[in-house]
Amino acid sequence: MKRPIAVALLAVAAFAGYRYYATSIAPERRYEAFAEEVLHRRYDAAAAMSDGLSAGDIARNGTQEAIGSAMFQTLFPSRFAVTSRETAPDGALVLHAVQTVLFNPAGVESAVRPAMSATMTQTVTLRKSAGGWKVAAFENKVEKVVSLTSR
Repeated sequence: MKRPIAVALLAVAAFAGYRYYATSIAPERRYEAFAEEVLHRRYDAAAAMSDGLSAGDIARNGTQEAIGSAMFQTLFPSRFAVTSRETAPDGALVLHAVQTVLFNPAGVESAVRPAMSATMTQTVTLRKSAGGWKVAAFENKVEKVVSLTSR
C-alpha cells in the first residue's frame, strides 16, 4: 500500500517540477540565449528562436548596433536580470530585463577581466509553441556604458 502512494507522490512532484520549469525557467533561458545571439551578431540563429522576426528585423535592433559596433574587441559572457514578468491577455509572456554586456573596447587587451560594461534594458515577448518558447518581439535600449578600469 505504501509503494503505490509513494509512486503517486513522486509522479505529482515530477509533474509540478516540470510545470515550474516550463513556465518559469524555460522562457528566461530562451530569452538569454536569444539575447546572446543578438549580441554576437548571429542574427540567423536568433531568428530561428523567434516567431515572425526576420534576421534583418533583429539586426536593426542589435546590441552592438545600439552601443556602437566599433567599440567591441572582446566580448565576455553577459549577465542577466529579469526585473518583471507579465502575462499578456493573449497568453504571451512579457519579460522586462537588464542585460549587462561586459567587453573590451578596440585597442584594449585583457583575457582576465573586461574593461567596460554596457547596461541594456530589454523588453521581450515570448509565446509558447509546439517547439518551445519563441521570441515574438524584442526591444533593446542602451542605458549606460561605463569603464570598469577604475575599480
